[in-house]
Amino acid sequence: MEKPAKVDRRILRTRDAITKAFLALVSEKDLDHITINDIADRANVNRGTLYLHYADKYDLLDQCIKDHLDKMLAACAAEDVNPIDDLKPMFSYFEANFSFFYTMLSNQKTSVFRDRLLESIADDTKAKIGAHATRQHMDLELVSRFLASAFVGTAEWWILNRMPLPAELAARQVGELFEKYVI
Repeated sequence: MEKPAKVDRRILRTRDAITKAFLALVSEKDLDHITINDIADRANVNRGTLYLHYADKYDLLDQCIKDHLDKMLAACAAEDVNPIDDLKPMFSYFEANFSFFYTMLSNQKTSVFRDRLLESIADDTKAKIGAHATRQHMDLELVSRFLASAFVGTAEWWILNRMPLPAELAARQVGELFEKYVI
């Protein structure tokens, strides 16, 4: 089996600087008013370097979203785990990456993020509760959409209100609600 090639650390540092600069700018002003020059200046790279990594600011936004959603789901990817038990690592991931999630959820121009989050959670939920929903004679798509919508709405409230409960407590209470009323 062939090992994947390692990415040069300079490339990783450059991408990290670009991403941090972009997210800082998104938290300060509307996405439509952010230019490639703004991002490059904040990241201390030239425009050409930015274009080596991303096609435009929308590609950068898309990649930021994809990276965080992939990492979030990977944090919860334990095999044979009750979907409710996935909530603690998910809330912990939200907490550890608060500034990203807060920025994405509070900026109206990044509503694409909420849609992508909802899709990711619905797909993951569908994969994990498939057999259970079938045994309960419930439509899998309906159940996964319901659970994902409830979870995303609650997580959004929790993040936008600056995490009024500790991650572990929020995860436990949401899990208990799902167990009591849904699953």
